[in-house]
Amino acid sequence: MELKTGSADSTLDDKGRVSIPIRFRDQFQGDLIISWGMEQCVWIMKPATWEAFEQRMRSSDAFNQEEWRYFEYTVLAQKQPAELDRAGRLAIPSSFRRYANMTRECLVICSEDRLSIWDVDTFFEYRRSKDSMGQAAMNKLGTPDIFRAG
Repeated sequence: MELKTGSADSTLDDKGRVSIPIRFRDQFQGDLIISWGMEQCVWIMKPATWEAFEQRMRSSDAFNQEEWRYFEYTVLAQKQPAELDRAGRLAIPSSFRRYANMTRECLVICSEDRLSIWDVDTFFEYRRSKDSMGQAAMNKLGTPDIFRAG
């Protein structure tokens, strides 16, 4: 079974590039969009995924004016073209690295439509800050029953 989602450790090299794990590379070939993500990470998407995402945001009436400006300035306006190099590395612009507190150790998280690249310490701090919320959500599902088949 080949997993197309998950996470993997990576490193930021001296030139600001992150090596994308081999198991995720085939999903993210060719032209890509890189942007600031939420919660101090960097997002990488295929152009079609980005366009659908941006269209949903622009057509939504869920935001008040202040929320919209924040989202527009911190996510939409930050998008830049990107592409993996022949070695499977992605160059992370310096302002993106600064935003995401990226140091040497990184975590690459892959959902089916997006890569999220985190500084490892920032991710685990985020995770610790959300543990009680996550536990409450799991409790709503009736854990441990959720793990039973059928």
